[in-house]
Amino acid sequence: MTNEVKNNFLCHMPLTNEALHNLQQKGYKYVQVQGYTLDHHPEYVEPHYLMLVPIKSLSANREKMDIYEDINSDLIKEWAKAGSNDNRLEIFLADRK
Repeated sequence: MTNEVKNNFLCHMPLTNEALHNLQQKGYKYVQVQGYTLDHHPEYVEPHYLMLVPIKSLSANREKMDIYEDINSDLIKEWAKAGSNDNRLEIFLADRK
């Protein structure tokens, strides 16, 4: 696990509409979607956690692009509205201060 991923797990915040709005005010336009198992290993097929890492702009290099979603998308809003009601999948935001 990289230090960045470790820090994201240690310093994260709940996914709420207010948190998304605050990120937009700070200039973030996208979230990178990262999936992890219960023991924090990368997993995208059946993850236990989804960590949404705010990013301001997408990389022009296709090889550096990962899975991302517009911060203002209907899917992200739906996840924020649903909250943590699903015990099988936890979704949270990496804290970007």
